Amino acid sequence: MASSAMAGLSAEMARTARAAAWLGLAGALGPFALVMLTVQFYALVVPTGSLSTAAGLSAGFAVVAVAVVGLGQIRERLLLAGSERLVRRLTARALPAATARAALPAMATDQALRDIETVRRGVAGPLSAVALDAALVPALLALLAVFHWAFALFAVVAAALALLLGLAAERATRAALVDANNASAQGARLVADAARCAEAVEAMGMLPALVSRWAGAMARGATGLRRAQGTARLAQSATATLYGVAQGGAITVGVIVLAGGSTIGYGILAGMLLTARVMDPFSRIGGQFEDAAAARAAWRRLDLLLTADETGPAAATRAFPCPDGRLLVERVTLVFPGAARPLLRDVNLVMGPGDVVALAGPPGTGKSSLLRVVLGIQPCNAGEVFLDGHATAQWDRADLARHMGYLPQEPLLPEATVAESIARLDTAPDMAAVIAAARLAGAIDMIVGLPNGFATRIGGRMALSMGQRQRIALARAVYGTPRLVLLDEPAAYLDAEGEAAVMAMILALSAAGTGVIFTSHREGLLRAAARVMTLHEGRLEDAGERRRLLSAPRAPRTLPQPARRLPAPVAA
Repeated sequence: MASSAMAGLSAEMARTARAAAWLGLAGALGPFALVMLTVQFYALVVPTGSLSTAAGLSAGFAVVAVAVVGLGQIRERLLLAGSERLVRRLTARALPAATARAALPAMATDQALRDIETVRRGVAGPLSAVALDAALVPALLALLAVFHWAFALFAVVAAALALLLGLAAERATRAALVDANNASAQGARLVADAARCAEAVEAMGMLPALVSRWAGAMARGATGLRRAQGTARLAQSATATLYGVAQGGAITVGVIVLAGGSTIGYGILAGMLLTARVMDPFSRIGGQFEDAAAARAAWRRLDLLLTADETGPAAATRAFPCPDGRLLVERVTLVFPGAARPLLRDVNLVMGPGDVVALAGPPGTGKSSLLRVVLGIQPCNAGEVFLDGHATAQWDRADLARHMGYLPQEPLLPEATVAESIARLDTAPDMAAVIAAARLAGAIDMIVGLPNGFATRIGGRMALSMGQRQRIALARAVYGTPRLVLLDEPAAYLDAEGEAAVMAMILALSAAGTGVIFTSHREGLLRAAARVMTLHEGRLEDAGERRRLLSAPRAPRTLPQPARRLPAPVAA
């Protein structure tokens, strides 16, 4: 049973397809109308020399020609608008469903986006054009049958031959391309092996043999590519020949019918023109089977996702007050599917306003996963996370985001202005809050130095370094009045000066009553934490070096003390 959302989208797509089909039918009859006008020109103008008749027929010819082109453009724009509308609605429904229902929201969201793109290509790409042209075939056959049933029968035979030829050509071309790609991949692997083992290759005299193998692989690839190109050219020639034979066959059918005493009118012209239109989608359908299967599978996955979202119990979420930002992580356990043991095991953590906790230790121990659990974007198998006494799992995501800031390990930024990125994609950002966040993150001087300052658009020609991106992402994390800030390797792409700025930011947040949890391998940055903890076999423990780290000289606290509250929040 299809979900209600997908059923509604299917109905809307069907309406768009019907409109596009009618436009295609009108466009298909256009060439026939042009030929008819040409025939009338020779029948009415040449014998009489009437200039008024010639002008009228010329005007009609121009109108029909413009209409044929216009109908094609309208159909293309209709399909494009339909695909864009479909993508918007699918994205609005599928992404929240993937995030809310999946055990791994990031992976589920990525799969949903890939499925939406596959469906979009199916609606707006060649597959849709072939399907719509194929849908016109019954109407074209009916029109041919009006002149004589023999024209319709001949068109069916010609379409069947075009289908067989298209399938054979696609299969032969695909096999040759697969061989060529495999050979090219083998050659690339040989080059990579030579680069990786250069010393051994040179020392043991293996270079001539390696070059010989590489040349053989390249030769096989070139042979496969030539075979694929030759097959494609042969298929094109065979298709063109088949179209010529079909047009000649339509004339032959017309002559036979006339010889039998039947009156067919302009049936021969209709047979020549419309038989080609009947054949066209079948000659192109061979290369669309794979895309059709991919689009159908993607649609089914999205349908299952939305059906589960509609039939499953709705998450009871609401907004809660967050005056202090007190965090309680209670017996959290996280086990990924297929893992031999839990990544997090009975993790407990208590933090008050202004507390700073550092998570140290080697990669792969679960530090980033613990941050995502606290943030609420990674569901846990057992346990609960509370912020000011309210379970984050029951918290409205948009409202919870106002109270928490987050810096992921990879500081990825969307395509937007610097100000919009800091303001979490608010198209009308509060510049006072944006500047305060940039100053707190130590990014103000860097941003002012950009070509257009805060109005500089990220992406396109403006390529920022990883350090610049991290500073902007840090400002985004502390934008507004977050009560808890989570930072995953906040100085990973920064130099010593940047590390000092991060330490100053953490101390300023703590002084303002904002709790901070951060991961880091830098001993200097760990000095900003009141508690340094590690994850050992999934359990959160005090670090073995905690006393030494805490007894080391700390960064001076003679910093300008910010107000208790950061600038007022701006709705995302």
